[in-house]
Amino acid sequence: MSDDAMSDNAIELRIETLELKLMDLDNTVQQLNEVILRQYRDIERLQMQHTELLNRMSQAPDSTPVTTAADEVPPHY
Repeated sequence: MSDDAMSDNAIELRIETLELKLMDLDNTVQQLNEVILRQYRDIERLQMQHTELLNRMSQAPDSTPVTTAADEVPPHY
């Protein structure tokens, strides 16, 4: 086998290795993108829930809980 044939094989092997790494990176980027999109949707949903809860709290009658003697913890606890 000549040196040219060996160097061609080495170059082809390196190109194939690079192509495999690039495919793996593309796959990783796609997976990360899906995670980011899912997190974005979760954040949007949580913000809507937060806003709804704030609205409910502002519309609820202002009341403080009444504590009784049975609710209080004795001093030795």
